[in-house]
Amino acid sequence: MGLGGRFALVSRESMLLINNVLLLVASGTVLLGTLYPLFLDALGLGKISVGPPYFEAVFVPLMIPVLVLMAVGPFVRWKEASLPELLRRLRWLALASVGVALALALVLAASPMITAGLAFAVWILFASVAHVVERVRHAPAAMPLWKRLSREPRSYWAMLVAHIGIGVFVVGVTMVKGFDDAKDVHMRTGDTTTVNGYTFTFTDLQELQGPNYIAARATFDVTYGGSKLTTLHPEKRLYTVQKMPMTEAGIDRGFTRDLYVSLGESTNDGAWVVRVQHKPFVGWIWGGCLIMAFGGLLAASDKRYRVASRARKEAALSAANVKPLGA
Repeated sequence: MGLGGRFALVSRESMLLINNVLLLVASGTVLLGTLYPLFLDALGLGKISVGPPYFEAVFVPLMIPVLVLMAVGPFVRWKEASLPELLRRLRWLALASVGVALALALVLAASPMITAGLAFAVWILFASVAHVVERVRHAPAAMPLWKRLSREPRSYWAMLVAHIGIGVFVVGVTMVKGFDDAKDVHMRTGDTTTVNGYTFTFTDLQELQGPNYIAARATFDVTYGGSKLTTLHPEKRLYTVQKMPMTEAGIDRGFTRDLYVSLGESTNDGAWVVRVQHKPFVGWIWGGCLIMAFGGLLAASDKRYRVASRARKEAALSAANVKPLGA
């Protein structure tokens, strides 16, 4: 693209260009939402808070076409592609993605927004797998499967890994936003509360002396369906030097859900304000980011980029050493 070659509106170059522009604008909206309150505060114009309503209104609409193009891009030819051919190649993939998302929505009793998020995630994951299958099918039939896979450059696998990371990330965000449940209750030792079928029992409270703080350390037994899952130990700390209170949540991490218990303030009647949370698939958000980062490292390790970089440096050095005529 940087060499000035021409390409059609429907081409992989156009897809990459549109994708990069959308990502740049989306990053700008996040930067604006982060810095705008700080600028207002610094200029003495008041204090405001920019929260989820802003980001959901401006960031999400920008990311929807990015998610669509992310699955379409690898199937588009360089320079120029046929739109009818592209639609023919992707129609069954799109129908399968919508069908799986609707099936998941029925099982989970999900809202339309959750269904849409799952559809985008399945769309990206299915497209990544489908593209590998297509590349393998177009390889010579006599070639062993492992050789068909190994002949692809490292940057190709990096692209697929990064796209799969996006799909995993979208699943995590969709499930957390759609099924996150929290409850704030007043509890004494012996009390129980339930969130999404998980029962939290306040069994003990102890005073704890730390190296530079004193803390109230609670014990919560967590059960599900009558079976004990784990024991959590949230703390309410007071750092003695700065007189600063801090809350240390008790967390139980799982593959499909995380459980949180936090101690608030104690009340005059001897109870404590307790916040219990069930966050489904929150680990998938972090897992998706790690997979994307691994895809970036994999792309950077492709020797073709190092060879091209060395060639450019050698060409630049050669041009610098050429003397003009008559010198």
